[in-house]
Amino acid sequence: MANPSLFLGLRRFSEPDRNKTSGAILPILLAVLVSMSCAICASARTAKGFDTATLVETEAYIPCAGGCFLGLEPARAFCFRLGDEFLVGEGRSYLHGNKFSSVEDLPGKQVSIRFTRRSIWIRPPDRPTVKIKRGSLFEGFRDGGCVRQVHEPILEHANSSRRPAKIPADAVAIAGSGRGDFRPLFLWFQCAMDSDAATIACRRWYGNGDFDGTDWYCARTADGAAVAADFAIDPLLSQAGRLVLKSGAALQHDNRGRTNDKLDRPSEACR
Repeated sequence: MANPSLFLGLRRFSEPDRNKTSGAILPILLAVLVSMSCAICASARTAKGFDTATLVETEAYIPCAGGCFLGLEPARAFCFRLGDEFLVGEGRSYLHGNKFSSVEDLPGKQVSIRFTRRSIWIRPPDRPTVKIKRGSLFEGFRDGGCVRQVHEPILEHANSSRRPAKIPADAVAIAGSGRGDFRPLFLWFQCAMDSDAATIACRRWYGNGDFDGTDWYCARTADGAAVAADFAIDPLLSQAGRLVLKSGAALQHDNRGRTNDKLDRPSEACR
């Protein structure tokens, strides 16, 4: 905005001086007006930066899965599909429990969103805009595109970290389940077929290289299909306790009792 003292100063000049001064000030005033106009344009461009996306899923959850103090703020996780791209984010609202009530009933519907590397703004139809942080650790998403977006930064972190010497070269990083303040962000898995017991044994290590025992799966998928000996795990769709093959099928967990990794009832079928 122009300084009023510039206009008051004109009164102290003679007519010729005033004309000269006016001619000098006019470009300054024009520059100020142009600057203000550009600021308004920039603001308008930001407001118009919203795109139409589909809210695929949204769920409320406690980030540390029961391993935290009672005062921890609950979070609400969101997953959006924008063309072929998926985005996940979450917001916490302990003192303002109704902050996200305007979007809880919108899964499957279109909303306007704007996003940066750190934040997502959600603008439902005829409702206030809600800002959330981009990224989430929510493990309850059902859509594979949402799950991949949760796991991708975790696995990037794991694979860019120095791998401890104790961890085999063919072990792969898998997102940890029930993550939070007291749970591992990821584990290293080495899975192989156990031909004698028709099962799949998955040895696990923490990120620091400490051994975390063996997880057992039946040599078939959850829908009963047999698993080939050259099976491959999809790290982006898997998490500790739920391994998914590259085909998209989940392995059936082996719930038989074991002592020191030996079956308590060797004749019992995998279940």
